[in-house]
Amino acid sequence: MIECNRTMEQARRDFAAGRLTGATLVRVPMSRTDWTVRLSGSKGDAGMLLEVQTLGARRFASLDSAALALEQIGFAFDQLKMAQ
Repeated sequence: MIECNRTMEQARRDFAAGRLTGATLVRVPMSRTDWTVRLSGSKGDAGMLLEVQTLGARRFASLDSAALALEQIGFAFDQLKMAQ
């Protein structure tokens, strides 16, 4: 898999161009509340949603805020499914 991290603006652009196919919400290790977003691309690439200022993985304080970021990128969903 090719690593391809994106800022929010890059993610919006790539979603609009059809280059993003999915996203995964990932809990930050050793955190009870913080989440990151991993984006999947149409060419088998994947990467984290990044902070513009630091180019580090963008952290969200809740699932709600992470889901809102996905909606701002352009993803639409009406349920979150948990798997074991």
